[in-house]
Parts: sequence; structure tokens; C-alpha cells
Amino acid sequence: MPSRPDVANLRKSWGYRKAREQLLSRSRICWICGRDGADTADHVVPLIDGGHPTSLLNMRPAHRSCNSRRGANRPTSSTVETSRTW
Repeated sequence: MPSRPDVANLRKSWGYRKAREQLLSRSRICWICGRDGADTADHVVPLIDGGHPTSLLNMRPAHRSCNSRRGANRPTSSTVETSRTW
């Protein structure tokens, strides 16, 4: 079983904050619910599964509540309904 990444320290890192800022400057549409106002970066491949923590290819804008609800689950076409094509 992979070790759990230190998510608390990740969110404090300069690289993560910079990547999140870039991501949210491009779009504030939540990739999970499709509504405006995203305020966090969600990792498509969860960090626990080896997803890259600062790669913009692995990050999507999300509301904190949508991101928390999804947790460390990978998206499937039946769980992610969005009006936006990525």
C-alpha cells in the first residue's frame, strides 16, 4: 500500500500554490458540478494513487465542497457530470 502523501505540507508549498493560482486564473468552472465559483484545485489522479501534486495536467478547478465529496475517488463518466469539455 502506498504511503499517504503529506497533503497539509503540499498545500503550503510554493509549487502547489503557484499551480493552483495558474489553474484558477484560467477557469473558475468546477469540473465536477459544472458551476462557476471553483476555489480549489482537484487532482484527477489522487495523490494517494501517485498523481502528480503540481502538474496542471492532473489538476482541475473545483468547489471545496465538490472536491471533498469526491475525496480520493477517481472520476468515472457516471460520477462526473459537467457541461464543460476538458
